[in-house]
Amino acid sequence: MVDTSCSIYCGPSVYARRPVIRYTLGLRSAVTVPRPFDRAFVDSLLTCLPGLSEHRDTCDAPGLLERGLRAGEQQSLPRLFEHLCIELQNLSGVELHCEPANAGHDIGPADALVPYEDEPVALEAGRLALGLLRSLLADPRSPVSAFPAADIQRQVEAFRQFAERQTLPVQDRAIVRAARARDIPVLRIVGRVVQLGHGRRQQRLNGSETTRTNVISSQLAANKDYARRVFRAAGLPVPPYERVYRARDAVAAARRIGFPVVVKPNNGNMGQGVSVGMKTAREVRDAYRRARQLGRSVIVEQFIPGCDYRMLVIDGELRAAAKRVPAHVVGDGVHTIEDLVREANRDPRRGAGQRNAWTRLEFDEQSDRLLAELGYRRDSVARGGEIVYLRRNANTSAGGTAVDVTDQVHPQNHDIAVRAATSIGLDVAGVDLLVHDISLPMRGQGGVICEINSRPGIRKHLWPAEGRPRDVIGPIVDMLFPPGTRSRIPIAAVTGTGNTTHTARLLAHLLSGDGTTVGLAARNGVFIDGRRMDGGGLAGPSATRMLLLDPAVEAAVVELSPADVVQNGLGYDWCDACAVINDDQIDAPGLADALRLVVDAARRAVVLSADDQRCRALQLDSDADVWYVSTNGQPPTVTTQPSVALENAVDGESISFSNGEGVTARISLACDRAWAAADDAQGARSALYAAALALCLTRRPDDVERALRTFPAGYCA
Repeated sequence: MVDTSCSIYCGPSVYARRPVIRYTLGLRSAVTVPRPFDRAFVDSLLTCLPGLSEHRDTCDAPGLLERGLRAGEQQSLPRLFEHLCIELQNLSGVELHCEPANAGHDIGPADALVPYEDEPVALEAGRLALGLLRSLLADPRSPVSAFPAADIQRQVEAFRQFAERQTLPVQDRAIVRAARARDIPVLRIVGRVVQLGHGRRQQRLNGSETTRTNVISSQLAANKDYARRVFRAAGLPVPPYERVYRARDAVAAARRIGFPVVVKPNNGNMGQGVSVGMKTAREVRDAYRRARQLGRSVIVEQFIPGCDYRMLVIDGELRAAAKRVPAHVVGDGVHTIEDLVREANRDPRRGAGQRNAWTRLEFDEQSDRLLAELGYRRDSVARGGEIVYLRRNANTSAGGTAVDVTDQVHPQNHDIAVRAATSIGLDVAGVDLLVHDISLPMRGQGGVICEINSRPGIRKHLWPAEGRPRDVIGPIVDMLFPPGTRSRIPIAAVTGTGNTTHTARLLAHLLSGDGTTVGLAARNGVFIDGRRMDGGGLAGPSATRMLLLDPAVEAAVVELSPADVVQNGLGYDWCDACAVINDDQIDAPGLADALRLVVDAARRAVVLSADDQRCRALQLDSDADVWYVSTNGQPPTVTTQPSVALENAVDGESISFSNGEGVTARISLACDRAWAAADDAQGARSALYAAALALCLTRRPDDVERALRTFPAGYCA
């Protein structure tokens, strides 16, 4: 194999309906494997990537890929490359499958279409897959192949670690999928910050923290001392505690409060730096040093015996409750504790950090200290049935698991959790309660509020170790987008080989006539409310993305050149309306595919020329309403559809609108013709298409006429 090239499509493209990377493999000759595979290599490959056994080689033959590999049958290199890339990405927790090419658009014999969710992960998967193929195709007489079979596991593990750093945590991915299932568009901005919705209608999430989470409430929750002061003022139970800044003060506070105590950072999270059950001054000093590394001040509080419960409050309602169980293993009298931890981590639900449903068990100073209290070391064998805890704090981020107890919560405890969230002012809150039995009133048991979290993890409620999973994503999405609330702004696309730039400029002005803030992505730049925003350096999907990210934009107009559509795809999943304006032959190479893609992505309306039979044929696969335009001075011959025609009226040139039964409105063009630019005929044609699109997007004819009269010649130029 020689040099390989790739093109990245961030939305629907002429090749596929979903985002893909199209690779063109640099093959010297055949596109199939020219010799039987090395059996040892293949066995290692399938051991490291067992999911290949379930892949469909042609999307309809499960297991064929594995059988062909083991039998040494000839395989299509591009298809094998696709499956390697897909399976590697699936290791990171995504759920990808083969992506067939669009009907009617053939890809080259050396081309491969690789679907993706995270672009960097997909590109790294492609790099590794190419290396594996080179090793597979290496001349057996060559002294060293690109990747020796024994090295595959190390390469795959390195890729897995890379992917874990790049992909969203598993709970974030669940939120993204739930939003998309509701037809809410999703854009990843940076890190864990994702945007649901477009433009003015957008909402943003950082984990479970939302745009409705105000800064003051978040800061209150992060400061344990301040949060507890608020709880006390609201009459809510909290443990006796003191905030300290020096080790000797921590010891003095512990003596006043009474041993045992809990020592934790005042601003810590995810259980980091928390030491539970400190019984001596020395232990307190050591715990203080650990906590002090994570914050300037430290909390010393009374140890409250009982169970750790997480109460999830969303928009003022308790949606889930879980009993949190610290990280532990159960002895069997045979295996060492280290072996038991290793076996527990083989559970596919466990992974590093928050990338899986559960977090891996880890040994550290705290686990070693707990083992020593039991007289154990890592290589000790625990008695059969004995629970050996590796943590005292029950955070799931530290390897803990959860048991759902939502249906067992006593009404008093329910009210305390909700009041805690509302007193701080959080829209989504994780309220931690320490109480023996959640089904009984906590005040009678000496229960307290341990802390409150402004960005609580929701994995424990989605994937509990015991009990019923709870839908806590639906209430979050419903809070951000109540039923009946739109998540999208209107998008209109203008494409073709005609004067699409002038039409797009006119349409942006027409849509802004009622005060709507309109974003325009045109060949000459990106404009919002008529003002240039990009310096002329963006085009295609990047320019469209800029509009959809901007919280001021209420409607978007996108000019798409057919060449850019072929090269980069669309920058959106679907639009409301589109217009095709052609001067050249529609059967030019690649043109029809690009135009058909734009038309198929329109859901509400498509504006086509009634004078060009080939252009009219583009709407055959579209479910949108079709509006026909005519520029020959006569109403369109297709009378059963809405139509807009350029005609000569008594008062001068005008545009007539028909609802399919007859002319119902006329838009006069007898004005100063600022819309015409340098060419009256060309300007009138642009005005015709712009007016048709504006009418499609529910603008009234008189509003369109008024806006045309006020079009500034230099608008968005």
